[in-house]
Amino acid sequence: MMTDGQFGAPAREFDFFISYSPADERWAAWIAWTLEEAGYRTVVQAWDFVPGTNFIDFMDRGVSESLAVIAVLSRHYERSTYGRMEWQAALRASPESPERRLLTVRVDEIPIEGLLATITYVDLVGVADTDAARSLLLNRVGQAVDGHARPGRRPGYPGSATAPVRHPEQPNPARPQPSALAGPGWAGRRRPARAPLYPQAAAVGADRAQDAVTVLHLAGPDFGRGREPDSLSRQIRGDLIMLRDAGAPVPDLMVVTGDLTASGSPRECDQALSFLTALRSQLDLSPSG
Repeated sequence: MMTDGQFGAPAREFDFFISYSPADERWAAWIAWTLEEAGYRTVVQAWDFVPGTNFIDFMDRGVSESLAVIAVLSRHYERSTYGRMEWQAALRASPESPERRLLTVRVDEIPIEGLLATITYVDLVGVADTDAARSLLLNRVGQAVDGHARPGRRPGYPGSATAPVRHPEQPNPARPQPSALAGPGWAGRRRPARAPLYPQAAAVGADRAQDAVTVLHLAGPDFGRGREPDSLSRQIRGDLIMLRDAGAPVPDLMVVTGDLTASGSPRECDQALSFLTALRSQLDLSPSG
């Protein structure tokens, strides 16, 4: 586990909080597994957000108590309300050196704009080989933690035609070694028993055809009959986690049927609107459908 280092942060419980859209969970899982194999400790929603956990508190602790936030950049992440909150919080935590507090990994062929464009990202778009992707990720993350990109071997003399050439993505031998903390199953986790497959980056300009739509059906929240938004939100999050563990895909559409409120009072209507808006944002669903 990382302690101090160039980030200037004290020893922490974990190293990296993975910020991502639910649609990119395969990428987040692969990144987290790869980093933990190398000896880092990560926090990732897919493994650490278990039933009974408060989502906002989980997000706040993950951002504030980690050494750095790793944002998985994609077209889904661009419109993620909670993703934006997470990377902006990471930037505010270290305004003098934002690249030290926020690391970005691009997994989708999208332009990086705004404040995120000021940070050099790890680009996995078009990297199809698993070993090359792993080497690239660990090398760049290690450089960010160290605060420099000093090679592991002495550079050859440029004036010599026989000077040895080191591949730029050769892993730094000084990287931390796997520890007990990086292994599966510390308290409260849902870390899978097997390593996630490396998600192949889509070809540049390729169309992404969708041949199925996954619908989340929410029947009659009926606020006002003793049901509170926070309790229902925790229940739904727990159900979604169990469905995901069973192999169900991420919802593309949310359909609400039945009574939203018991009496239609302004308070109940406000509860229903706030609840549905928050749930839609957590699932990264577009309000326009």
